[in-house]
Amino acid sequence: MNITRRELINICNRFLDDKISKEEIIHFATSVMFDDEDKYECEDEIVEEILAQWDNVHTQSKINTNSIKLLRNALLKMEL
Repeated sequence: MNITRRELINICNRFLDDKISKEEIIHFATSVMFDDEDKYECEDEIVEEILAQWDNVHTQSKINTNSIKLLRNALLKMEL
């Protein structure tokens, strides 16, 4: 599965709509980052860096509504 910027935007939207939790975002990021079976590939370095931040225990406390809104808006601007 190729993890794209669009997929991250969808994850942000789902979080902002209260359809997934912070813990689910962290679990997803950890699954991708520690994928031993090569099921996942990141579209580019930006996607990989975002997932690494979500997986990092030192930055997980920064996953909140405001930071996810900012991230989603930045990703949307990159799509243009």
